[in-house]
Amino acid sequence: MREHRGLRRVARLPLLAVLAAGALTLSGTPAFADDTDTVVALVNEEREAAGCSPVSVDDELTEAAQGHSRDQAERGEMGHEGSDGSRVGDRATEAGYRWSSVGENVASGTTSATRAMEMWMESSGHRENILNCKFQDIGVAQVDGYWTQDFGKPQ
Repeated sequence: MREHRGLRRVARLPLLAVLAAGALTLSGTPAFADDTDTVVALVNEEREAAGCSPVSVDDELTEAAQGHSRDQAERGEMGHEGSDGSRVGDRATEAGYRWSSVGENVASGTTSATRAMEMWMESSGHRENILNCKFQDIGVAQVDGYWTQDFGKPQ
């Protein structure tokens, strides 16, 4: 077993874990648009049921999420900190998103958009980001089973 900043990973076992808080994405093999569209639709269904306005897909947050998912896939490690030490706010800013607040959900171990959403909704921290009515924008990416959702409220 290998310990990495509080995360445990067992070699050769599928990692079906999720983390809540902040970070962006990196790449590898990009998700099909349908996968990310499905996640956005499911996020907006959950938000509507909770009385929140829908989030809109933002190209800059999508770029940040894609980069973070790629980075995670290349390292084979899921987390909110990028290999360069960046966090979600750093990556959103670098992608050109002018934010007043940001949040991030990451997940790994599945290429299914529906399963990734189930995992996030079963986690209180992830659920909190999805149902945060202050967030207006979203970027979603999946690379080789490493998912990133970046949420933002513009300045």
